[in-house]
Amino acid sequence: MPFAGLEVFFAVHKHGSLRAAASALGVQPPAISYQLKALEDRIGIALFIRTTRSVKLTEAGRILLAKAEPALADLSEALEAARSSGRSRKGTIRITLPLDAYEMAIASKLAAFQALYPDIVLEMSFNEATEDIVAEGFHAGVRQGDIIADDMIAVRLSPPAKEAVFGSPAYFDRMGRPERPEDLIRHSCIHYRYISSRRLAEWQFHGDDGPITVDVKGTLIFNNTAAVISAARDGLGISWLYRQSVAEDVRAGQLEVVLEPYSIERPGYFLFYPKANARIQVLRLFIDFMRDRPGGR
Repeated sequence: MPFAGLEVFFAVHKHGSLRAAASALGVQPPAISYQLKALEDRIGIALFIRTTRSVKLTEAGRILLAKAEPALADLSEALEAARSSGRSRKGTIRITLPLDAYEMAIASKLAAFQALYPDIVLEMSFNEATEDIVAEGFHAGVRQGDIIADDMIAVRLSPPAKEAVFGSPAYFDRMGRPERPEDLIRHSCIHYRYISSRRLAEWQFHGDDGPITVDVKGTLIFNNTAAVISAARDGLGISWLYRQSVAEDVRAGQLEVVLEPYSIERPGYFLFYPKANARIQVLRLFIDFMRDRPGGR
């Protein structure tokens, strides 16, 4: 569609001359003349009768004006609606994230965010797998900082997170406390299975010569972190999650953390999104509210 030519056509009709149209569009008069001639050549008929004193519509010009003006108004309205959507404080944000990320980086701030922006709808899909968020229709995703693609913009949501191996004091009094990661082989360990990938979470530690993975054994497997913590609290075995996930139970004396010198620190959670989404106002508001700031909010 010759949109540039149509814009010139309407400008010439509205302002009454090529020079006035050029001034209104912020271009030089020769550019107006060129675009108008190109449009007339394309449709094969003159649209204006031009004299030294005036510019008047031909019959073809009047037909084009009558038929195209409502369409142009609709197009202008559509463009303005699209432009406004990028500035609006009302809309929907679709985010994919692991449950841990929600609990550690978003849950505690969610009520305050909703109170401040009641017209923003948050749709969160829990999934720990690495996804093509554009293909899946998400505006953004949340993942650990070391698994985000280089072509995405990333914003930190949480500080680095330390992993923790934990159990109930009663379990440790009964079965003993492991002093090295290898000691876990002799304990009943509670596994976490990732929902999307279906794989068991690996138990990794700092070893004497670098990172090590311990092939722990156990008869309980959950795909829900709350169930993992509950089973450990009940003395059914030792488990592994992020330290922040069990912080309250540790303070209350219901759980005890062991093997701390060997615990690995992960980079923390980041929200990431494609550059094309950077101008979506509701997404920018969410990011600014949820981003991790030194010293807290």
